[in-house]
This record gives sequence, structure tokens and C-alpha cells, in this order.
Amino acid sequence: MKIFSKVILCVCLMVIVGACVRSATPNKITSINIGDYDEDLSEVRLKYESKPSSKKTEDKEEIQEQSSTAISQIPQQVNSQVDIALDSIAVRNKNVRYSTGYRIQVYVGNDRRELDEAKVFIYQNFSELSTYLTFSQPTYKLKAGDFASRLDAERYYSSIKQRYSMAMIVAERIDIKKSMQTK
Repeated sequence: MKIFSKVILCVCLMVIVGACVRSATPNKITSINIGDYDEDLSEVRLKYESKPSSKKTEDKEEIQEQSSTAISQIPQQVNSQVDIALDSIAVRNKNVRYSTGYRIQVYVGNDRRELDEAKVFIYQNFSELSTYLTFSQPTYKLKAGDFASRLDAERYYSSIKQRYSMAMIVAERIDIKKSMQTK
């Protein structure tokens, strides 16, 4: 057993020593002189016919004529079609009532009395904000406001945070008309 462990130890040492040995590097660096390279590629290059200079001016005039005729061919009812498309988009946008936005979660807890106090605080200090109460047994949640952007919510958040330290901004589905009133 002692001999076997000595053999394994020797093999491990040889592997470690062999891994540490520097690799051989060539002493003489061969350089290639770019000036010595010479090859004729004229056989494989594409060949183009040269055009006379007078033809270039004729081509430019022809292109200008084509573009002026293309502009005159545009139908005159394009503006009315665009107006119809814009009207249909406006009607579709009027039907959209909800969007993603932000609300401030003012209170989360089990005590109904504290919830009512938080609601009164919002009504007294921020009468323009709508409040939303949800109850999922046994927890009450009070959220306030309909904000289209987080920046709008931040304006009210700092004031509410002073009184209710657990307040936070949450992403929710908001009423667009109410969010326009809260600015």
C-alpha cells in the first residue's frame, strides 16, 4: 500500500512539474515582405462599359419628368381618406376607458378603524384623489388616485409617505378620465 501511494505521489508531482514548464518558442521570426507579393487579378475583375457624359444629363431630365408625372398622378382624395382614418382612430380611442397606470397604496392591514382614518386623511388633504377600498379576508387595502405616469404619482406619494410609512406606489388598471382630472 505504501508503494502504491508513493507511485501516485510521484505521478502527481511529474504532472504538476510538467504543467509548469515553459513551452518552446521559436527563436527566429520569419517576416513576409508585402512588396514581394505580385498577382494579376485583371482576369477576374468585372468590366463596365463607360457611358458618355451627355447621356447623364439626359437621364437626369428623364428622371425629373417621371417624378413630376408621378406626383400629378396622386389622387386628390388622399386628404379625405386620411381624415376618415383619423376620425375612426378618434372614435376607437374614445371607447377606451381603462389603461395601465399607478395608484398609491396607502393602507394595508386588519384594523377597520385605521382604514377609516386613512380614508379621511386622503379626503381631507387630497380631495381630488379617488379612493379604492378592497377587502380580502382578513386584510383591508386602501389605494388612492389614478395616475397615468409614475411621476404624477410621486408628487402625492411623498406627502402621503410622511403620514403612512407603509405607503407605496403600485401599478394598476386605472380609469383614464379620472387620471386626466388628477394633475
